[in-house]
Amino acid sequence: MNETIREKRKSDPLIGPKLAGHALAQILISRLKDERGVHIETLLCALGSLAGYSCQASVRELLVKQGGEPEEKIFVIANGKDGKKYFFGDALNKPLAEDRYSVWSLAAGIAANLGCGQPVKLEEIFKHVAATVGGPEFGIPRIPEDHRPADPPSNWVKHGWPKALATVQEYCESPSEWPAAFGIAIQESMTQAKGVIDPCLALSIVMECAIPMSKVDAATL
Repeated sequence: MNETIREKRKSDPLIGPKLAGHALAQILISRLKDERGVHIETLLCALGSLAGYSCQASVRELLVKQGGEPEEKIFVIANGKDGKKYFFGDALNKPLAEDRYSVWSLAAGIAANLGCGQPVKLEEIFKHVAATVGGPEFGIPRIPEDHRPADPPSNWVKHGWPKALATVQEYCESPSEWPAAFGIAIQESMTQAKGVIDPCLALSIVMECAIPMSKVDAATL
């Protein structure tokens, strides 16, 4: 993080996530753009998936790597039917759905501003994710067929996380800011897509991808 950002942080504590969020949105838009433009559902899936995984990555970096805590103390670890590990727990839910600048707070806030009067039933998505861990339905967003993203959420975590991580590290002061950066990228993209996609559907795509991807073991994708 350069000196200019440090100076601006004094008057705007969120300057790092804001800059990172804008950069993330632009990188993904550039990557997805073709002669027809950008497939908005795929963009929202990409951002939601990476946002969800960033919650686990930020907690893991702060408490496990830097804090020296064993992962089993920080996370509730479930073993799926597929033999893979999945991560749950309060530490993960805070940046995902509970904090002031959580992925959910930022995404739901902009959706409401754009006219979404019936917010996504978040608790229902959490229950579905928990019920499908390790099975074929896990991580498959339940979205109308004509709004399906081009790639599954797991592909974005597997192939997109290294570049996304480098971007948030460039602008953010602490890993605790990573989820907010993705939330801001989601806000920017949903705002740009106003009139192209219903904001409630946009929010649904984001969270249907974010919640399961917050649980995965990226090393086994």
